[in-house]
Amino acid sequence: MVILIALALRIASEAPQGGVIRVEGAPANAAAAALQTGAPVRLFPAPDGSRYGLVPVGHDVKPGPLELTLRTQAGVVVHTAPVLIRSGKFPVQNIRATRAMKALKPAPGEMETMRALNETVTETRRWEETLAAPTPQCVNSPFGVTRLHNGKPTGNYHRGLDQASPAATPIRAAASGQVKVAKMFVMHGGTVGIDHGQGLTSHYLHMSRVIATEGQQVKQGDVIGEVGSTGFATGPHLHWGLYLFGVPVNARLWVPELKSCPGPP
Repeated sequence: MVILIALALRIASEAPQGGVIRVEGAPANAAAAALQTGAPVRLFPAPDGSRYGLVPVGHDVKPGPLELTLRTQAGVVVHTAPVLIRSGKFPVQNIRATRAMKALKPAPGEMETMRALNETVTETRRWEETLAAPTPQCVNSPFGVTRLHNGKPTGNYHRGLDQASPAATPIRAAASGQVKVAKMFVMHGGTVGIDHGQGLTSHYLHMSRVIATEGQQVKQGDVIGEVGSTGFATGPHLHWGLYLFGVPVNARLWVPELKSCPGPP
């Protein structure tokens, strides 16, 4: 459902936790948009002279009515709109972490590199909707689940999707973009990170083989690596995630064909 705020301005009236709020046809002086609970994010020029963008809804944004504002570069509010945040209905999942897994420590710079990737914002949009699943297998650990390790709370949640993909399955780019990270890390294992432009990034973890190279331009569907169980992993699978302006968002909402594996998450 869409609310008409002005003649050409369209703002999505609701979104789930982990979703996005689409803004289209914003006036040319609207440089940013923000939920009242979040930081402003950039809007980008459209061919017709208006501006558009996607506002991420964090996993931890409380369900209920909120206000979204459009602001000038100087921070002056030019429009406000009500939006309804729906519950993501995130379940709980227990991971059986081995002693070796629990002993892993990030390599120097590993966490900083991933944080910088996820917060990348470049001007040119390289992606098109919809995105494509990196592997064809089902999802056995969805976005947003509260994670337990051996039955104990971790205080963390799953920021991506896990697909139950066999070892050596080719991993394909979910969308076109530029490879920013292509490394064998300690915690993340074999990792590829892609900047898709305009605040959207993706990463693919636990690879047995990293094929893409840093700086490479890839197209949607290009093979970037192979499934493995490197890093903090209980077995072969693909963990992949989407970030929008540094906020994890539910990739399942971007790839409609993805199916859940039978049984609990």
